[in-house]
Amino acid sequence: MAPVTEAVLTISFGEGPHWDDDEKVLYYMNFLENSINKYNPETREKIKTEIDQFPNTYTSFLIPIEGKKHRFVGALKRDIVEIEWKGDKEKAVVVRTIAKVDQNKPENVINDGKADPRGRLFTGTFGFNPSGKNLNELIPPERGSLYRMDANGEIHKLDENITISNGLAWDRNGKTFYYVDSVDGIRKYDYDIETGNISNCQKFFVPKDHGIKGMCDGLTIDTDDNLWVAVYDGSLVLKIDGKTGAILQKIEIPKKEVTSLAFGGQKLDILYVTTGNDRKKKIEIEKGAALYEIKGLGVRGFPAFKAKIN
Repeated sequence: MAPVTEAVLTISFGEGPHWDDDEKVLYYMNFLENSINKYNPETREKIKTEIDQFPNTYTSFLIPIEGKKHRFVGALKRDIVEIEWKGDKEKAVVVRTIAKVDQNKPENVINDGKADPRGRLFTGTFGFNPSGKNLNELIPPERGSLYRMDANGEIHKLDENITISNGLAWDRNGKTFYYVDSVDGIRKYDYDIETGNISNCQKFFVPKDHGIKGMCDGLTIDTDDNLWVAVYDGSLVLKIDGKTGAILQKIEIPKKEVTSLAFGGQKLDILYVTTGNDRKKKIEIEKGAALYEIKGLGVRGFPAFKAKIN
């Protein structure tokens, strides 16, 4: 059966999809609306909200906290925060600030984030100059860093000189960590599951080396330890061999700005893909992008890890 791609929702600029395997719903962010969204594929219902205290501030990810119903970890600018949202139309509320990063770089912002197999939060930053006229001015090179936050809120800087911190994934044995810096592709690190430390950074996949236009963005992994990466400005999702870096499959997406992706559905065999609208059409909120379902891939993903926060 050939894969089938279907647009299930019209959105303006989707990011940070996270499938909650307990609720069987997809959470994702909307960059242009500064909104948090929940999509139920069974009912096709979408509910969106914004953060009550910060209505005009974007949060790049929302990860359920283990053992705390309606509580999530998210990020606002350079702050890692705990958020309460009951999944209804009431506004979400920031309960507390857990940790801060890059306080010496006020222009920086936190981007993508995920919990590792032990519930530790991994997230990274990038520099942002909204008055920039090109990519190097808009996002100054090597201003960001990669961080780990432990359950007690302690922050550890794992790597630096990052330009655009993006997708993250771990292999099934917890021995390899994959990480995207969008300007140079996917990196591969040795990973210590007991400590959460990374080492031995290697460049693993660079799009231009494979004749691919665009930049790697969001990242996920299937149970065969193959990577799936969103190609921003490339209208593509790529399946990549997790050992060799070879391209195993290309799936075309009707929108150019493919931002991120996550496995979901009852059997975790549906790939949900978020996209963004063209920068020149930011005022056209409902015309630029969609949330896609890709079925028939013949693979499954892992249940997304929840964050452990004391």
